[in-house]
Amino acid sequence: KVHDKAGYCSVCGMQLVLKGGAAAQAPPAGPPPNRKKAAILIFDGVQIIDYTGPYEVFGQAGMEVFTVAAKPETITTAMNMKVTPHYTLENAPAADVLLIPGGGVTRTQEDPNVIKWIQERSKQSEYVVSVCNGAYILAKTGLLDGLTATTFYGLLDGLSAVAPKVKVVRDQRYVDNGKFITTAGLSSGIDGSLYVVSKLFGKARAQMAALNMEYDWKADSTYARANFPARHIRKVFGVNLRLNVPTGARARVHSTEGAARNWEVKWEAQGETS
Repeated sequence: KVHDKAGYCSVCGMQLVLKGGAAAQAPPAGPPPNRKKAAILIFDGVQIIDYTGPYEVFGQAGMEVFTVAAKPETITTAMNMKVTPHYTLENAPAADVLLIPGGGVTRTQEDPNVIKWIQERSKQSEYVVSVCNGAYILAKTGLLDGLTATTFYGLLDGLSAVAPKVKVVRDQRYVDNGKFITTAGLSSGIDGSLYVVSKLFGKARAQMAALNMEYDWKADSTYARANFPARHIRKVFGVNLRLNVPTGARARVHSTEGAARNWEVKWEAQGETS
């Protein structure tokens, strides 16, 4: 659509560019050659943000991103998203980054084909990253033995139990062992992936990717839920912070907030009793 003056397109809202100018030229067809590649393992029960967050980060950074599953059939994620993998373990191309998300990991961490694939592909990759309890899958390979790692806040003790040779920490959002990088739960996979981008291409590339995502990335963030004093409150009131009230009354969490050294929970209670 051609306009007779500068401004914004009345159809799509984008800013107009000068006809015939360099900005108006169509980009070359197809992906540029020799792009860095990121392979993301997916499986039934995979946590959505664990793999889609990093997928977005690596894509924003200009990498070629693809998913890999044990079989070519559509998988069902946590919360019932249906996803068809790009490749299987047998035909997936080599990748510079191998990412292992979490979710319902029990069956996957016991699959010898997946474990062997990770062991072999990690030799070819510059970085191997786990998100959330994807650390359980990675630990099963033995590749984390003797290294430091983190995982979802409620599963730290369990990781120590199943992988006694791994030093588990609770006060880091992501842990860098050089090739092997583990992240805490869910959205921390975004932070860990941005960190990997900074290692591959420099801090500026990671910052620009985060800005384009409108994500407030802080490379030195100490946000680690496992280390918040809220964990002591959960031991008393449970994961859902249920306050015991007399029969006939009810209570709900009004707020739960704090920082690394203090935490406060407020409840709102209603009922006939004083």
